[in-house]
Amino acid sequence: MRILVVDDIVTLQSGVARATETDGHEVTGVMRPAHLKDLLANDSDYQLAFVDIDYGANSSESGLAALETLEKYDIPSVVYCADAEVNRLLYILAAFEFFPQTCTFLSKHAGDLEVHRVVTAIAQGNRPHDKAAQRYRPPRNGMSYLRQLITRSSDLALWRALSTHSTLSLVAKAANVSPRTVSSFIADRQQVIANLHHEMLDLPIAPPTPEGGRQANLLEVCRFARPHEKFFRDNDVERLVRLAWDPAPRRSAGARAGDAHRRKRT
Repeated sequence: MRILVVDDIVTLQSGVARATETDGHEVTGVMRPAHLKDLLANDSDYQLAFVDIDYGANSSESGLAALETLEKYDIPSVVYCADAEVNRLLYILAAFEFFPQTCTFLSKHAGDLEVHRVVTAIAQGNRPHDKAAQRYRPPRNGMSYLRQLITRSSDLALWRALSTHSTLSLVAKAANVSPRTVSSFIADRQQVIANLHHEMLDLPIAPPTPEGGRQANLLEVCRFARPHEKFFRDNDVERLVRLAWDPAPRRSAGARAGDAHRRKRT
């Protein structure tokens, strides 16, 4: 079986090769998502890919771009990243939200045995055990955490402003909305953040902020936004959210009338 490891750390590429060498699999390392596109355009005969989610300053694209490329070629993928780093959390949620066919999640702290287990399952035509990924997959019923945080692409402007400013007026100005809109946005998402941190990071749920604690609520949401600033500024995130969640644009009355006229003629 031919395996891809899309990761900018060479030792992790060689780690996958070491974990699978006894079975004779061929492992190819790819340093960044843009390189993956070039490689697959010339040779797409791969049966599995391990994909890191964040490439730091080495790439303007995230692992979401890599997962999208791999999906186009029907290559099974495993999200392979450091789950202990808080700034990866929204990227991991987005990976399973927008690319639900992703096989599973594997922490970079997992040993060779876990890597070998995943590879063996795919080689045998089976789906790897998915327990590690279940917490990141969107629920079958109800809205996912990511969808509650970002209901449409225009929300990203507010999140970007919250990641860089900490006063209501500056956030509103940066996002080009009213202070009242910012206050409503914060109120709607504060409990979502608390629940997300409790479930994913095992943090206790803080008691509700007393009445009149608007500034405290703002600072709490800003503290959440800052480590995720790169996510909120990611062009792929904005595009994926727009395609999946933005309402369809309303067509003009003239266009609708034209459609009706064409239907009558046929």
